[in-house]
Amino acid sequence: MAEFSLVVFLLMLVLFTILETGLLLNDRLVLTSAAREVARVCAVEGGRTQNALARLDELLRAAGINPEAVSVSILPSQAIYGTTIAVDLSYVYKVRSPLVRSIAGTEIAVSAKAVTRSEFVPR
Repeated sequence: MAEFSLVVFLLMLVLFTILETGLLLNDRLVLTSAAREVARVCAVEGGRTQNALARLDELLRAAGINPEAVSVSILPSQAIYGTTIAVDLSYVYKVRSPLVRSIAGTEIAVSAKAVTRSEFVPR
């Protein structure tokens, strides 16, 4: 019976770690996808615009991430044709499982970056 209790604890630890890792990777994938999408909008519109920020907000809300919890850096804020635009997103993932939290900590930093060239030609 003692062996069973040890094995069950280890199996539960592995199970919750796999689930937590899946949730963390999902949030990272969402951030990466959002950074790419916002970089595309910035490239077409010439930098940091309201449409780019609105699109970022829409993507994050659709994935269940609070947009206020995400740090956004879009440089440069205005760009003309050929200028490199960099979009950096960072987010602090809160570990949900108490079992995993006791081992990995309560927060894990997640970040994503996308770089593109501007296609905006001023008229």
